Amino acid sequence: MRAVVNGKEKELPEGATVAKAIEGEPYVPGSSVALIRPLDAQRKLTNEYMVKTPRGCFIIELNGSSYSEAWKRLYHDVVGRNLRWQTSRLHAFGAFPTQLEKSRGTSSYKRYDCFFALGGYDINTTYFMIARVDMIDDLGLKDAVFGRVTRGRHILDLLDEGDVIEHIEPVVLRMTSQDAFSVTDLNVPVEDGMLIETFVGVKLDERSPLCCEHFLVVTGEGSLPIDEKGFSYTASEANMDTSLGQEFSEVRHPDTVTVRHKGYQAGKIYFYNQVRQLNRSHNTVGKVTNGHNLVHLVPLKGRVLVQPDPQRIMTIGKTQAEAQRFLESIGKVQKRTGDTSDEAIIVEQEPEMTIYASKEKEIETLGVPRDRVFPLTMDPEASPWTVRYFRKVTGMDHKPIGTMKVHFTFEGMPMITFEGDPKLAADLYPERTFEGRSVRGDVAITNMSRPQRGLMGIRLEGSEEFGPTGEEPPGTNLLGRFVGDLDALMTGISEGDIVYIRRATPEEVAPLKAKRPVKTKEGGEKPKKAKPQAAKKAKAPTKRSKPKED
Repeated sequence: MRAVVNGKEKELPEGATVAKAIEGEPYVPGSSVALIRPLDAQRKLTNEYMVKTPRGCFIIELNGSSYSEAWKRLYHDVVGRNLRWQTSRLHAFGAFPTQLEKSRGTSSYKRYDCFFALGGYDINTTYFMIARVDMIDDLGLKDAVFGRVTRGRHILDLLDEGDVIEHIEPVVLRMTSQDAFSVTDLNVPVEDGMLIETFVGVKLDERSPLCCEHFLVVTGEGSLPIDEKGFSYTASEANMDTSLGQEFSEVRHPDTVTVRHKGYQAGKIYFYNQVRQLNRSHNTVGKVTNGHNLVHLVPLKGRVLVQPDPQRIMTIGKTQAEAQRFLESIGKVQKRTGDTSDEAIIVEQEPEMTIYASKEKEIETLGVPRDRVFPLTMDPEASPWTVRYFRKVTGMDHKPIGTMKVHFTFEGMPMITFEGDPKLAADLYPERTFEGRSVRGDVAITNMSRPQRGLMGIRLEGSEEFGPTGEEPPGTNLLGRFVGDLDALMTGISEGDIVYIRRATPEEVAPLKAKRPVKTKEGGEKPKKAKPQAAKKAKAPTKRSKPKED
């Protein structure tokens, strides 16, 4: 038994399952796999044929008789034959030789019936005829009706003698659920001749570098969720919280992949299977090269593996040695800067965007000692808007290591603050704040209710009144906890310095969860309660000064 898997023919044992067929192929557990029956099998299921003439096309629906089986064998011989003659009663195309058995006797024909007839009762002059009216006649073959014109009937009235049948083909308007379908169960048996697709390959379009990077970020997180299916497209809403711009737009042909860059649902990814007109709100990011069927067979809320070409060139977060091996594997040369030791962590890359990097022979990687990349926690469940803002401002929404620029610091200050984006913080709603006391290591952002909205800060000393950015509870949104070495962070730091941060690992967070927060001041005095307005604007956490989870 043979099957074609991602364009490669494979020999499989009888009874093989999908799991056996896709061994060694790109696949992510839980993603959909497309199974397509061979074209011949699909056409056996159809009973319609399209006949093309100079005047247009019409459709014949077969009736299942023995003569309809003869039509399936003979329709190739009808191609190239002309309308030999026509009357008010019928059209006659031919003639052509057949092996049909002659049978005398009258037959009844209804308007638009399609049938075979013999000229002079000779099988060497067989005609394909179409009745124009209801009639009874003896035309050399008794009851030889094989079908009926069901669509395009107006074309028959336009035909003239001499018009040639240019082409005839079985009608396969769309593959049905019986012809092509997707599965996540790898125990489904494979049929002989099946086409199997496990991933969607996309050749990126370098004319849309920013949207291509967005596409790479989204597809790099694993399998892509499918959130909408229309007649002409399949779409994913995996990340519609992004800032993009006008790049390359064109008419959207089948297999075109676009990203909406402005307006409603900016950032949405579309895979097309029908032609759609030019829309300047859509940038073209590539063309589908594999998985043409798979991407449109995935069910709503299903997932599909997408493999872009080129792959994302991202070394940030790797060690210098890991980056060297990765870059060499794709034919690039590494230029180390900063800390050039093998164990140094890369915090910046030039060029950073893949489309630009793919054109360069040399990629520059800036390294810093591992202990200069500081971990912190974030709590998207308790503070979704705050986490969103922080990830965008630091760049952690598209790379594993973010940056914070020191806004203000001074020896002896109880906090350190970092520059934010007041415009982006205009909709930073009040969320989880500190209650009673903000402790050393708290990370927070000033919300939209204060003039310094968007300012980020880390608390260096505990305070009952002020948070990490110097605001009272109503103006403070807690992000999480600084897990790194605060003393190391503050050593020699000054305004304008860049601090590199990353998401803390579960192992780094575990000690925080085990440690209980301070609830009273020294001497047993109860801490002051948060001001009433803070409680109204943000729900107090169950555990002060640290998030419920990372």
